[in-house]
Amino acid sequence: MFVPTDFLMVLMVAIWGFNFPVVKYATRIMAPLAYNAVRISLAALVLLVFASVTVRARPTRRQVLLLLGLGVLGNGIYQMVFVGSVVNTDVGIAALLLAASPAFIALLSRAAGLGEISARCALGIALSLAGVALIALTSRVALDGTSTLEGNLLAVLAAVIWAVYVVLQARFVSDVEDTTVAALTLTGGAIPLLIFGFPSLVATHWSALPGDVWLAILYGGVISLALASVFWYRGIRILGATRTGIYLHFEPVFALLAAWIWLHEHPTPMQGVGAVTILAGVTLTHT
Repeated sequence: MFVPTDFLMVLMVAIWGFNFPVVKYATRIMAPLAYNAVRISLAALVLLVFASVTVRARPTRRQVLLLLGLGVLGNGIYQMVFVGSVVNTDVGIAALLLAASPAFIALLSRAAGLGEISARCALGIALSLAGVALIALTSRVALDGTSTLEGNLLAVLAAVIWAVYVVLQARFVSDVEDTTVAALTLTGGAIPLLIFGFPSLVATHWSALPGDVWLAILYGGVISLALASVFWYRGIRILGATRTGIYLHFEPVFALLAAWIWLHEHPTPMQGVGAVTILAGVTLTHT
């Protein structure tokens, strides 16, 4: 049965899919580290304020430290690698390669003793990894003629980092309210981004940035990270992790559509085969 929360899930994956070309555009005009540091710090601030007025159970000191540490990985290092992938390859390719993260999550969950891998799931993992290899190794030239191999490999690395983050979070801080998890992990992620991005932040001529870049910062921080995260955790609470996770299969579809409309990216036949392979594998992994 389709409930109102399902509509929020569709909106969520659309927001995340459209975020790929937004990041691509903004990082063409300002330094990627500066853009990342500002948008994630903004998202952390918004969610900290939101959590302070909505969360009933406060986390323990140990949980706070764990979440901040996890945030360094999942919202700090991951975001640096993610933006590096979007900057150095086509948007659609980055989105498709990142869509394979459920396969890595399933493998790492099995290694951590958090779940078993069925025959169907194993087939899904194999298909996802085959699709990743196909796209990463055959999509070596971007629309502007530059090499995309570095960006492709960074996208695969980002998918692995995200999988490690998700598994560690499930193992060590599964009993903390979702809004608190989002707020503290974003805060943890902002710390290394502000440190490494400080030279870029100082060098940026903020008053000279065009208005649409400021809109990109607001979109990437408030809408894509803060608001969509609230939608995500609402889906987990009301629909359950499995049903919510299924919606992530459509994120690269929105990313490819946005890249086609705004960046005029057109996938090659081999990329299309890889995309179908990854999406089929992700679907099997979640069933």
